[in-house]
Amino acid sequence: MKVVTFEEESTSVFVPKEELVREKIDVTPSVQAVSHVVNPAILEKISYLSAPFQKQVYKPLQFVIEGESVKGTIQKVENDIVWIEAGDLITEVEISKIEDVLWRGQPFDTKS
Repeated sequence: MKVVTFEEESTSVFVPKEELVREKIDVTPSVQAVSHVVNPAILEKISYLSAPFQKQVYKPLQFVIEGESVKGTIQKVENDIVWIEAGDLITEVEISKIEDVLWRGQPFDTKS
């Protein structure tokens, strides 16, 4: 068995750095000051009303959001966000900010 080796001559020149610079990384966990708690009753209403048939039957809906009323239909729901379509405007709202869902001016009840 023959092994052929070649010797290579390097032309690169490496100059060691005099001073190493280290980056300090903060590893303390960040703390969120605001906690978003979703009301289970509101989540149940939103989940029920976001189904295709219910979107057509129960419209328009009124969403009570932080004391204000937004009238429209549910466009889509993803995680803890609901998109409400009111005319040509689509509004993105956190479900935790919705205080109540009304249909025909009355609180919507999923039990009936």
